Amino acid sequence: MDTANAHRLDAIPPIGVLGRVYAASLVVNLPILALLLTPQIRSRVGSEATMAISVVALLGLVVAAVVLAPEVSARVAPAGARWRFGSARTQVRALIRRDRRAYVWRLGEFVVLYIAAQGLGGAIAWVMPHIWSNPDFGSDPAAGQWEFHYPNFAVQAAAIYLVICLASSWYACRLRQLALARPDDR
Repeated sequence: MDTANAHRLDAIPPIGVLGRVYAASLVVNLPILALLLTPQIRSRVGSEATMAISVVALLGLVVAAVVLAPEVSARVAPAGARWRFGSARTQVRALIRRDRRAYVWRLGEFVVLYIAAQGLGGAIAWVMPHIWSNPDFGSDPAAGQWEFHYPNFAVQAAAIYLVICLASSWYACRLRQLALARPDDR
């Protein structure tokens, strides 16, 4: 297989396919949104132990989204025998063996988009803070140390979720393209 240009972005996935995969990703990855909408994922709202458990759970859900993204893609955008539900992950494993560089490039694209999701979340938190010091904390014994604004927190979580779903959809569609572009093994 000619992999000289396999990593290039000039082969943007078809918008219709990317749209279908993205819509499916939004549904399949709802557990990620549920976790992101849980305030205890922040140490100032909950305990550090709860935050650690939440972060590990989030990481696990994101890894599951990456692993399952090809099957989700194959369910909503099948492409003949090479990209169908039930065998897409097998195709991905074959792609990894055959052209590791092209696969790593696509995984790198996912990582870059995931980092962009975190950056977007940070920018939203900077513009719309969801937690700040309670000015009454020192004078009022009943006051908590922090004030938490859930609507701002939810906006940040939703933005992160939307970009994470885009990242997993992009990854799946780029793998789909690679699977369809490779020469027949037979």
